[in-house]
Amino acid sequence: MAFLACNSNCLSKVPDSRRWNKNIKEQVLKGNAKKAILTYINMKELGLHADNYTFPPLLQAAADLSSSFTALALHGQTIKTGFCCHLFVQTALLNMYSSLGFIGDAHNVFENMPLKDVVAWNSMLDAYVSSEQMDNATLLFHSMPLKDLSSFNIMISGYANMGRTVSARSIFDQIPTKDTVSWNSMILVHTNAGDMVEAHKLFKELPVKNIITWNTMVRGYVRNELYAEAVDLFEEMRAGNVKPDFLTMTDVLSACAHLGSLERGNKLHIYAKDCRLDSSPHVTTALIVMYAKCGSTLKALEVFYKSQCKDIYCWNAIIAGLGFHGYGYSALKLYDKMRENCIMPDDITFIGLLNACAHAGLVEDGCQLFNSMEKEFGISPKIEHYGCMVDLLSRAKLLDRAFQLIQAMPFEPGESILGALLSACVIHRDLDTGEKLMKLYFARTRQFSDGEFMMFANLYAAFGKWEEANRWRDKMNNSGIAKTTGCSIIEVNGRIHKFLAGESRI
Repeated sequence: MAFLACNSNCLSKVPDSRRWNKNIKEQVLKGNAKKAILTYINMKELGLHADNYTFPPLLQAAADLSSSFTALALHGQTIKTGFCCHLFVQTALLNMYSSLGFIGDAHNVFENMPLKDVVAWNSMLDAYVSSEQMDNATLLFHSMPLKDLSSFNIMISGYANMGRTVSARSIFDQIPTKDTVSWNSMILVHTNAGDMVEAHKLFKELPVKNIITWNTMVRGYVRNELYAEAVDLFEEMRAGNVKPDFLTMTDVLSACAHLGSLERGNKLHIYAKDCRLDSSPHVTTALIVMYAKCGSTLKALEVFYKSQCKDIYCWNAIIAGLGFHGYGYSALKLYDKMRENCIMPDDITFIGLLNACAHAGLVEDGCQLFNSMEKEFGISPKIEHYGCMVDLLSRAKLLDRAFQLIQAMPFEPGESILGALLSACVIHRDLDTGEKLMKLYFARTRQFSDGEFMMFANLYAAFGKWEEANRWRDKMNNSGIAKTTGCSIIEVNGRIHKFLAGESRI
C-alpha cells in the first residue's frame, strides 16, 4: 500500500496517462510484474484512462505472473475500453496467451485481427513453435504474405528443438541475408542432433561469433559427451580474448567434472574468480559438482560454505557429493541444516540423500527418508528413487527385500535397477534371488547387453555351475555381441588423452 500511496503522490498531478504508462513499462522491464498491475489499479482509482500504450506492458506482466485470472481480466479491460482492436494490443494479447500456453486463444486473437503486420505473423509463428506444433508452424510460415529474418530464425529454432536437421537446413538455405542468430540456430540444430562435426563446420564458417555461438558449441560438446573437446574449445575461446559468461563456465566445469580433471578444474576456478563469475549460483553449483566428482570433497565444502547465495541446486550438489564419497552422516546433517534454513527439498534432494544412505549403509535412515517424501513433502517417488532404494537394500545384503520392492513398485524396472540387484546377487552369492531376477529379465526382453550376458554367466560361475556359465557366454558370442572395450582418460601436460584397453600409446 505504501507503493500505491507513493504513486498517488508522485503521479496524480499529471493530467494524462503518459507518465503512468512509462511507470508501468519500467516496472515490467525490471521484473516487477505485480507492481505494474498495482500501478494500473491505482491509476484507475484516480480516474485516469488507459490507452493503447498502457495495455501491452500490462499483458506482458500477466504472462510473467502466469496468472490466467489476471490475463482474462485485462483482456476484458481492453474490450471495455475499446482498445482490443488496436494492432499493438492485439499482438500483446496474442503473446500473452502464447506465454500462458493457451495456443487456441492465441490463434483466436490472431484470426480476428483485421490487419496483421509481420510482427503479428511472427508472434503466432513463435506460439506454434514454442508449443512444439511444428506442423501448424510450417503451414503458417508458408502462408505468410511477408517474411522477415525473424520468421526464418523462429522456424530454424523450432526444428532445432525437434532435431529435424534437413528441414532446418532447408529454411536456413532460403535466408537471403543471414545474421548471427540464424547461424547460432543452425549450429544448435546439429548439436541437438548429435552431429558435432557439422556443427563445428558451421562454427568455423561463421564470420562473426558472439558469446551465444561459443556457448552453443561448448554445451553441444558436453551434451554429446565430448568433454575434452569442450575444454579445448574453451581454451580457444580464451586465446581469442572472448570473455565467457556464467553459462560458459558452468558447462566447461561440467566437462572437467566428467573428465575427473582436478588440475584443470582448479585453474578454471581461479579464472572464474578473476572474471567475477564465481558468485553466480550456477557457477557455484558447477564448482561443487566438479570438486566432488574429482574427489576433493574439502574443496567442494569450501566453495559451498563461502557462497553467499545458496539455492536448492547448491544444497543438492553438496549433499550428492558427500553421499557419493560415503559421507552419509555429513550429508544427513547438511539436509537438517537445509531444513533449518527453510529450503524445501525437491526430488533431486532425495536422490542425493538416498544415494548417501546407500553408500554409507544407513538402511533405516534411507527407508525413513523414502517414506517421508510423499507424507511430508508431497513428492511422489520416481523410478530413480526406487532405484536408489534397491541399491541401498542390495548393498546391505537385504536382497529379498530389494526384490520385493521391485515387484511392488509402480514402474517397469529398468536395466539399471535390475542390474544393481543382479550384481549384488553375484557379489553376495544369492542364486535363488538371482534366478528370480533373471525371470524378470526374460519377461521384459530377449535382447540382452554384453553386461547382462556377463552377469548371468558370473552368477552361475560364482556357484561353480560352469556348464550353465559357459552356456551364457556362448549365447553372447553367438548373438554377435562383443564385450565393450574399456577406456581410460588421462591428462598429460595440460592435454586430455583417451585410449582403449590394449593400446600401448596415447
